[in-house]
Amino acid sequence: MDVIDAWVNIFPEAFASRWAAKDEQQGVLQMFGPDLAKGPTVEGLVEAMDQAGISTGVLTAGLSDPERAHRRGGYAAEDFLAIAEEHPGRFLVSAAVDKASKPSMNVRRLRELAQHPAFVLARVTPLVEQFDLNHRLYYPVYATAEELGLPMSINVGIPGPQVRSRCQDPVLLEDVLIDFPGLTVIGAHMGHPYEALLIQYMLKWPQLHLMTSAYLATYMEPAMVKFMDSSRGRGRLLFASDHPVIPAKKALDAARELPLSEEGMAEYLGGAAARLFGSGDAAGS
Repeated sequence: MDVIDAWVNIFPEAFASRWAAKDEQQGVLQMFGPDLAKGPTVEGLVEAMDQAGISTGVLTAGLSDPERAHRRGGYAAEDFLAIAEEHPGRFLVSAAVDKASKPSMNVRRLRELAQHPAFVLARVTPLVEQFDLNHRLYYPVYATAEELGLPMSINVGIPGPQVRSRCQDPVLLEDVLIDFPGLTVIGAHMGHPYEALLIQYMLKWPQLHLMTSAYLATYMEPAMVKFMDSSRGRGRLLFASDHPVIPAKKALDAARELPLSEEGMAEYLGGAAARLFGSGDAAGS
């Protein structure tokens, strides 16, 4: 069974150190440890994936153009697309809105990146800029993703950084699901502590999924685990680590301990992601 990790990261060490030094990140460092200030390399990530038994990882960049990304000391989506080409079958690529106040630029960038077969996912991370996930600034991105057939990852639940959480209230998802009925939405970072609500939403909205990024499966709500193995819940949750926030092997080892049927486990660890990302062809190219 091919395992797909729907969220992995590579960032330069200087970028990681600056990120970790921010006051609002201290809660994250306390929760996940000081190693987050170290930037993982491509080689180190491939090694971590091999040790864990992960076939393919979805790299996560910002949506900004390469010049802005490099000026800020980070990687652009194009850098990750090049890495995906250099490591056939190992990586797919996603990009997160990192300047919501530039909707026209975000739409243009999304259209450009979507032309590459390894680009499979757009992301909105509301906690970063503190815009509600249903804010009008995100709507052009949602509309473009719907048009292009790209799934949309949206962080939901209480974030680790010490910022306001209301921008990620899962209740706001219904606006997006109603206004963009053809858009596949994946709630990222588990949505804790709103699991009961999200189960009801997934029952109500067939285009809604959830990924377990940055949340160790050991602590998953029993009701969510039961849902994952039900006839209506099987294939609705995707495995993701957010490596190195949670090391890939630690995340996958915990996921394999869940009391799921063989079919349920296969859907969670790769089957659902392969369908949503169309990753059979892209990852193998």
